[in-house]
Parts: sequence; structure tokens; C-alpha cells
Amino acid sequence: MPSAADFDEVFTAAADSPGLRRLWRRVDPELPQEVEPFSFVSMDLLRRVGAALAVPPGGTLVDLGCGRGGPGLWLAAAADAVLVGIDFSPAAVALASSRAALFGLGDRARFRVGDLTDTELPAGSADAAVSVDAMHLADDPAAAVAEAARVLGPGGRLVLTDWQAREPGDPRLPPRFRARDWAASLWAAGFGAVHAESRPEWDELNERIYRTALDLGDPGSDVGLAVLQDEARHRLDQFDLLCRVLVTATRGAADVAVP
Repeated sequence: MPSAADFDEVFTAAADSPGLRRLWRRVDPELPQEVEPFSFVSMDLLRRVGAALAVPPGGTLVDLGCGRGGPGLWLAAAADAVLVGIDFSPAAVALASSRAALFGLGDRARFRVGDLTDTELPAGSADAAVSVDAMHLADDPAAAVAEAARVLGPGGRLVLTDWQAREPGDPRLPPRFRARDWAASLWAAGFGAVHAESRPEWDELNERIYRTALDLGDPGSDVGLAVLQDEARHRLDQFDLLCRVLVTATRGAADVAVP
């Protein structure tokens, strides 16, 4: 599993990468340039996440595994909410803090170094929580889901995007993906009204990002693009084995539905 120091290097390289900015302009021209995601998002997916979160104006949104902050900052700005971002990478936290003003959130966003399993945030302090492609990086994903439940107030929603195996236990996948069922994990943590959704276009987005990165050719001194290209070479053959999911769950809801 990559360490915080590994991600410090990657996030710093991504911030200085013209190749990654060119990639996103090609993959999704509608995505605002300031978002500069490290995760695999599109404008359509961000809108769906925002609608699912239903953060009240002036409410508090917690971004778990915030990275450089772009998706969480966009979601908070769109909802007129306060944002608290958590990441184990000090470089990511510093970069996210420096970018808050781009979204008009200079005085309504704060970022701090923390662990997904122990954010040190007050219990019940958030109206909603989001995690974009980060939960699988937790040392203990079940503990990370439980921590999200602790941080949310009654009725607060958690929305996460991540990957899970099409066939549980598939030995061709890294261990962190083999057994994960995010909807079941949320149910086990005491969430209710659990809804999991997957769409072919989200899986196609993942593949398009990797293939576009490779199509950009020799990265030269662009470390951010080089890292993504290396990841693409190792992961493209796994796309038939994984599906992208968007899971929404509500803390304290009585009814549970897992499609």
C-alpha cells in the first residue's frame, strides 16, 4: 500500500504537470480546469455525487481522502457549504489549502492531516461526507467507514466512489479489491438507506483516462504524467475485473436497500 510520503511525491508532481492538465481538457472539456482531479471523475459524476450528498446551505461537508482538494472544493462551492478536508499526505493538505480561494472558499474551507480511520474530528460534526476513490487506500476500510459514521450527525449522508471486484475473491486483483463490497460495508457499519449504483460510462471513463495518458506520448520531465502512464500500463488489463460504484448511505436511517 502506498505511504503518505509516496503520495507527497505524487501530489507535488501532479500540481506541476502540464500533461495532466492537457489530459483532462481532452477527457472532459466540461470539467472546470480548477478542479484538476487526481481521482477519476467527470462533470457528470461530480453532479451526481453532489445531488446524492444533499448538503444543506451553510452545512459542513467532510472530504475523506481529499487529495489536492479539487472535487471536494467544487462540491462545497456548489452547495454553499463549509468544507473540511482530511488526507494523510501533508503535501496534499498544503496544496488543497492553497487552492481554496480558486473556488471562492478561502474562508470556508480548511484541510488537515489525518487518517481515514481516525480523523480526530468531533463526533456528529458533519452534515455530509464524501470520499472519492480513496477508501480502498485505508489500512482498515471497515474502520474508515465506521469513522465516517461517527463524524456524521443523525441523517447525515456519506457518498463514496470506488472500485470493487466483479467477481468477489478474484485472484487476479490486488487483495484490497478482492473482497470489498462497499454497500455491505456501509450496512455493517450501521448506515441505512444504502444505495449502490454502477454505470458503464463510469468504467469507460477510467479506461479513457488511462488510454489518453498513454496517447500523450513521452512525458519528458513531466513526472505527474509519467506516474499516470506507468499506472495505466499496470492497470488497463484489470478493467474487465472491476466495476466503478457510487454508494450513498444515511446515518441513522432505518430502511436499508442494497440493489
